[in-house]
Amino acid sequence: MNEKLLKILRGRVEKYPHALEKQYPRVLNKILELWDTGGIEACFAELMVDDRGDRAGFPPAVASEIFYLSTLVGQQAAPEKDDPWLHIPDDAKQEIKENNIQFSREGLIKAAESGSARAVLLLLNSGFGVDTRDERQWTPLMISASNGNEELAALLIKNGAGIHHKDAAGYTALHWAAFNGAEKTVRLLLAERADVNARSNHGWTALMQAAMRGHISVATILLDSGADVNIVSKDGWTPLYKAAANGHLEVVVLLLGKGADASVKCSDGTTALDIARKNKHEKTVAALTGK
Repeated sequence: MNEKLLKILRGRVEKYPHALEKQYPRVLNKILELWDTGGIEACFAELMVDDRGDRAGFPPAVASEIFYLSTLVGQQAAPEKDDPWLHIPDDAKQEIKENNIQFSREGLIKAAESGSARAVLLLLNSGFGVDTRDERQWTPLMISASNGNEELAALLIKNGAGIHHKDAAGYTALHWAAFNGAEKTVRLLLAERADVNARSNHGWTALMQAAMRGHISVATILLDSGADVNIVSKDGWTPLYKAAANGHLEVVVLLLGKGADASVKCSDGTTALDIARKNKHEKTVAALTGK
């Protein structure tokens, strides 16, 4: 890839104009030659506007790349600190290239998903935000928490990751760690003062997530850390209702021992006992009736 072009793109390799470079190299070279001169705007105007009426025009992919480059003209003088690729140490740059690490926000998300602490650290040290988000509004911390990667979660927190950030559905990193039974990560997040009763958009808490999935150890940790055993979601569900609905006997017994109210009714008027009976969880029914 052309180094000058990467600087213009501020390291966003996903925006690299591959079609333009391959199909119209002379056009791209002209753009690069004029980039730092007063003639670049006229160059783009000529490329994008057919004022003679006899031009066939560029293919859609190429035209799109030319247009995107034109939008960057007013940004070429941005402070160097906004272009992480420019100021990272040569050894780090070399390591990023040798390991085929995608040098972009998307690359940081992918590094978190793969659990590569080294790649994550390289990108963070190159200037990418620790709370970069994907289309779900998940941050690297949420991803590492969901995957139960305690070491990566700790690294992200050390680098300033937001403990209380929520995704598009209102879930926090603690919600996702609890959902997948990541005991060590749950402990880590709580030690960092994560809100044990944080609610999602539907009013679900981390305890509800753990109860629904039958994660007894995580449910215990959350309760010992102050989780509300009788908190009610927008649909009227409680942690006990969720555990009973799925036949998680141990969690049901735990919640009852912590004062869970079995008489709370869901939005459809059913109780934890009703749903346990409906789903034929006989041992859970026995626990709820004391028989």
